[in-house]
Amino acid sequence: MTYLPLRAGPWRNELCLALALLAYLAARLAPPMAGLSEASQAAMGVAAAGMILWIFEAVPIGVTALIVIVLLALNPGMKLGGAVHGFTSEVVFFLIGVTALGTAIEASGLAQRAARFLVRHAGGSPTRLYIQMIVALPALAFLVPSAITRNAIMIPAYREALSGMGAGNSSRAGRALMLALGMLNPLASSALLTGGIASMAATTLLGGFTWLGWFSLMAVPYYALILLGGVYLRLMVGPFEAAVSVPMDAPPSTPLAAVEIKTLGVLALASILWLTDSIHGLSPAIPALIAAAVLLCPRIGALSWKAFEAKLSWGLILTVGASMSLARSMTETGAAAWLGKLFVTHLASVAAAPAVVVVLLVIAVALVHLAITNLAACLALLIPVAVTVAGAAGLNPLVCGLVVAVAVDAIILYPVQTAANLLAYESGFFDARDVQRLGLGMLVLTVIVVLLMLPYWALLGLPLVPK
Repeated sequence: MTYLPLRAGPWRNELCLALALLAYLAARLAPPMAGLSEASQAAMGVAAAGMILWIFEAVPIGVTALIVIVLLALNPGMKLGGAVHGFTSEVVFFLIGVTALGTAIEASGLAQRAARFLVRHAGGSPTRLYIQMIVALPALAFLVPSAITRNAIMIPAYREALSGMGAGNSSRAGRALMLALGMLNPLASSALLTGGIASMAATTLLGGFTWLGWFSLMAVPYYALILLGGVYLRLMVGPFEAAVSVPMDAPPSTPLAAVEIKTLGVLALASILWLTDSIHGLSPAIPALIAAAVLLCPRIGALSWKAFEAKLSWGLILTVGASMSLARSMTETGAAAWLGKLFVTHLASVAAAPAVVVVLLVIAVALVHLAITNLAACLALLIPVAVTVAGAAGLNPLVCGLVVAVAVDAIILYPVQTAANLLAYESGFFDARDVQRLGLGMLVLTVIVVLLMLPYWALLGLPLVPK
């Protein structure tokens, strides 16, 4: 297999670190480019430094997060309070809550119980286990809409199932399963209007969609990307390990223990609150934190603080908080808007070729998403840009907005671009190079799927070129 050139060599990490700092210094010391202020150019310098370090894994992701925070705090007009503002985001606390849920599922024995079921149902075959998971992703999104929550629940179960099949962290089957959970699993959520931040942000910006209307437009492209991405991922990692023999006369399942019942009860309570958010209006982080608090309470809970503390990744928390701060800085300083105008200028010049505009829009989304990791912030920037491009090129703005929504979700090129993928990355089954390879494949597949969807969307009343 071929990796990026910077993978080799004893000084690779030091070279990447030096390159990242040089990129930041160049942005700080050079005169601001036309349309940029000193603050916005500095924010882009931090984004460039963070991307280099996160993409090439020159230092642990938590260390990169600390570097990003320090550089943001050194930027003109920015103080430490602004540099750590991302840690007040509800996403950070949502992750803390679902980490407690995932830890309780593993510690209580529910993960092992689910793993035994998965292994038996797959007949001990990693290939069958992988196929079953890919096929089940859309249905699981209806039961648990949040991809982050699903990963917190599914990762421990699949880790146990892989262990039962003799497939460890270095196995090809484990790499494929965890990559699918990190990068394909979120697509199942986005096919639903209430499935997550991405779909809600897109529909809010585009307007006029019902739950059924969004599903009819987006289920086909998202499910096609899950299927095609699953096939590509299977080919990418190579042949899976051999199946293990599973006794056909496996003993009947034992009754649920008290700790398992408690954990299931808390999970059910949190799920009910998530599914009824339109009634009570609570942030998704609140049910997650309620679940964590109940699970960690002495006597009535199902999880010790030490067990939770051992599983809570500071690298995960620091990375999410730092990336949220970086996205906010890019937006507030005007750097994000400058990038948007830059793409409008270039994309509008190919207005005579509508399909080419769509392809370039997908590529532009992938590039901008490298700098703006937060999905909602990326959509908030790019959907208005897509509408502007559509106007300049004489295209349907809703179709261009849908293209942006699909591309933002589907094309991930390094682990920290989404929280759901970061959770899977923390499992230790794959590295940043695997994400890059799958992400580039998903870029090609996204272009193909979007082009194939244009006639389908036209049949539903959304032609690319309005009559």
